[in-house]
Amino acid sequence: MKKVEIGFWGVESILEFVSIAGACKEKINLACGDRTVNAKSLLSVLSLATTDGLELIVHEDSSDSLLRLLELYVEHGRLLGSKHIAV
Repeated sequence: MKKVEIGFWGVESILEFVSIAGACKEKINLACGDRTVNAKSLLSVLSLATTDGLELIVHEDSSDSLLRLLELYVEHGRLLGSKHIAV
């Protein structure tokens, strides 16, 4: 199982994310706090998309190829996370 922080930058990015997630065979979820949803469900992703601190959970060990496809979302999550660091 792998967990990475991700982020979205608009409705188009959410639609593309769900399209990529839906095409993969791995079981993947999105989590924020105590809420966890199916990352392949557009309505579920939309319910969490406006929150900060989204975490992508990939339940398969062979998740490297999926994470490469979702690299932009992971990078955006890193950028969002760096905004919350106090100096």
